[in-house]
Order: sequence, then C-alpha cells, then structure tokens
Amino acid sequence: MTQGVLHGITILDLSMFIAGPFGTMLLADLGAEVIKIEPPGGDPVRSNKIGAQVRGENAQFHSYNRNKKSLVLDLKSAAGLAVFDELVESADVVFDNFRPGVLERLKVDHARLAKINPAIVSCSVSAFGQDGPWAKRAGYDLTVQALGGGMSLTGHDSSGPAHIPFHLGDTAGGLFGALGLLAALAERHRTGKGRRVDVAMFDTQVALLGDEITNYFATGVPSPPHGAGHPNFFPYQAFATADEAIVIAAVGVEKYWVAFCTAIGRPELAADARFSSNASRVAHRDVLEPLVADTLSRKTRAEWLEIFADADVPAAPIQSVAEAAASPQTVARRMVPKIDLDGTTIAVAGNPIKVGDDETAYAAAPVLGADGPAILRARLGYDDAKIAALRADGVIG
Repeated sequence: MTQGVLHGITILDLSMFIAGPFGTMLLADLGAEVIKIEPPGGDPVRSNKIGAQVRGENAQFHSYNRNKKSLVLDLKSAAGLAVFDELVESADVVFDNFRPGVLERLKVDHARLAKINPAIVSCSVSAFGQDGPWAKRAGYDLTVQALGGGMSLTGHDSSGPAHIPFHLGDTAGGLFGALGLLAALAERHRTGKGRRVDVAMFDTQVALLGDEITNYFATGVPSPPHGAGHPNFFPYQAFATADEAIVIAAVGVEKYWVAFCTAIGRPELAADARFSSNASRVAHRDVLEPLVADTLSRKTRAEWLEIFADADVPAAPIQSVAEAAASPQTVARRMVPKIDLDGTTIAVAGNPIKVGDDETAYAAAPVLGADGPAILRARLGYDDAKIAALRADGVIG
C-alpha cells in the first residue's frame, strides 16, 4: 500500500459536524496526517443517538472521519492552547468550520498562528464566510441550499421545492475548502509563506448554479423547478415505463435523438420538422412529450434498458442507494469500501480521486482521544509524566 500523494502534510483539524470533516477526510484518504482535535466530550456528532449507531456512536461520524487521529484538547485553557501552539510549529494546515469570531476568541486565528509558524495555511469553512452582512448568521446545509438558489430548481411545480438530501451544502463547502487549502499549499511551495483560505458554504451553492446564473442574466427569466428533467433539453428527463421509471438523455448531438426514435419504433418523430433539433423539440414539448411518454409506457424498464444499450442511447435506471452501491461499476471503482471496526465490518462511501495506481487505504474513524498520547510523544517529545499531568488537569482527554 502506498503512502498517498499528500504524505508528509499534517493537518490540525478543528472542524466538527459534516462540512469540515468531509474536506479533511478526503485529504486524509490521499495520505495527509489529519489530527482531529476535539473538545472534551468530542465532536457532537459522535454522541448523537438519532439514526444508525456504530461502535456506540452515530454512523454519520464514521462516514466523515475515517483515516484520522483523535486528540482531545481543551483550547479554552491556557495549557491546552500552549499544546496547540507547539503542534502548529510543525504543522502545515489548521482547518476549522467555526462561525466568524470564534477563532479570535480561542486565540487560534491565522494572524496569531502565522507568528508561530509563517508557513501555516489556515482554512475556514463557514456558512457565509468571513465578511458580508450575513457573516455571523447561523447556517446549516438546508438553509444554504435554500438561500443559494438551488432549491428553487429542485422538486416539481405540483409538490414544491425539495432539498438535495446528501448534504450538498456541507459537502460542497468541505470539498471547496480542501481545494482552496491545496492551492495555498502550492503557493507556499513557491513562497514559503502560508495563507488564510476562506470558504463559505453559501458561496459554493451559488458557484454550483453554473449555467443557471448565465441563463437567467441572458434572458431575465428565472428557471422553473426542473423536476426530473431540464427545461432547455428534450428528451432529458425521467419517464414512466410499464413498471419502473427510467431516464433518457438523448441530447447533445442529434445522432442520439435519431437513434432514440429508431429504438422506440418511432422513426417518424426524427423525420418530423417540428422535432428536428433540440430547440424545436423544446418548443413543441407539449406535443412531443406525450407521444414519447405513451410509447415508453408500453415496455418494462429492463426491456427498454436492453434496447437502448444495443442502440447506444444514453439511458439509465433510477437506482436506489442499495442498487447504486452494488452496481458493477461501483464495485470495479472500489467506491464502497469495507472497514473493519473492532471485528464488525462497516461500509463507507469511498474517495472518488484515483491517483495513478495508488490504492486508497481506509482506516476506521478514531476512538475519542485514542491517539493523543502517541501524538504528544512523537510530535512534541512529551514524556509519560507530562502527559499524565495534562490529563489530570483536564487539558487532554
């Protein structure tokens, strides 16, 4: 097993919940040493008793904290802050997802840390960033999805908006945070100086709107809810079959539309001038969509998928989480690895970044404070007596 492309990079991870831990987990998967510095009592997600439990902790904690080490440290105490300062001297990154102002109160803000280690990179992922009128507001995955415009596009006219349930507000924040700190590390390689990276979860939602922003300012017309399709493309949506729904994406190049019409036994649709281009198909959607829907309702999902595969028409089933996890492509790409947890096997979502022939190693999320003594001995040279004294004073867990 290789060490990973980020071997030698040390990240002091002050983040909790999802956004920060997701970003640092990706970096840990790639070989960085991520030391999760937890307050006494640990990351609150550990003790959340609602939902699936693993090792007496919430399964969500294990979803976003693999491959890390845990050190319990009371940063509110002078002795705890002194230990943290010593760790900063040889670290590369300090990562947090606190509200603006918290770092200054804890005395772990970038301005102060840069005096200890000018090469340190600090990365903060917060709901609204370090400035602007909303900076100090509380924010969560759901609220940034709503404020960022994305929820106006999801759902259906009949049922109203729907949020994306796999924590897109949080995970996008963590992902952009990881990207930003890697850029800062690349610059430090040239200059020897660290930087402060500021990522707002709200900003990431606006950034991910992409062409929706461009389309709106080009037309002045807001996009309606997209449902299971897209208003600017046809056929590019879900359709009912004789049993289960299917998605068709026969757009992009006209050969797909022609192949689709042939495959469903309706070649006359491809020859009809009203449907000769994507623009004309969208303009005549009210006529064309019922014709396509009626045809697709006559065979089962499995029958259509076989037909479309043979015709090279982009189509897919709408898989459940269980089906997606068990699919042959998922297995081939090693995207649902198994982790041994004290004799119990758990499955996690894998890292999608593949680097050369490196195999990603997946280790269980750390037990609260389990790595503290080893970290203090190896990185700071503390002896057992000093560690015992810090523990007795409640500085470390």
